[in-house]
Amino acid sequence: MTLLPGKKGRASLSLAALGALFAGVVNGLLGTGAGTVFFFITQRIYRDDPGIGAEDCFACAMAAVFPVSLLSLLTYSGSAAGDGLLFSLLIPGALGGLLGAFLSGRIGRKTLKKVFAAVVIFGGAYMIAGR
Repeated sequence: MTLLPGKKGRASLSLAALGALFAGVVNGLLGTGAGTVFFFITQRIYRDDPGIGAEDCFACAMAAVFPVSLLSLLTYSGSAAGDGLLFSLLIPGALGGLLGAFLSGRIGRKTLKKVFAAVVIFGGAYMIAGR
């Protein structure tokens, strides 16, 4: 997987840079969401490459999310809620990430798409409905 596939290299690099900037803004504003943006960017860049599938794009997005999330963590860590929950969520979240990565290779694409859609719909409905 290279960032500059064929003649579309400049366009891909521009899309990657603008998309990454947008992902950072989304993550900074909401504290989440950069992974979804990164996934769509990589899907768009590599859509014509038969050797790169959704799993590859997802893995790339997850690798990109780490530094963006780390910066958001440092920014939000001063809040009372952030300080109290940080370590109680960090280790179980990392273990869940490992388990999810293991399972993603064993679950069909259609099922993964449905799970992803359900999580996004639930998150959106929860945010709209509020507490």
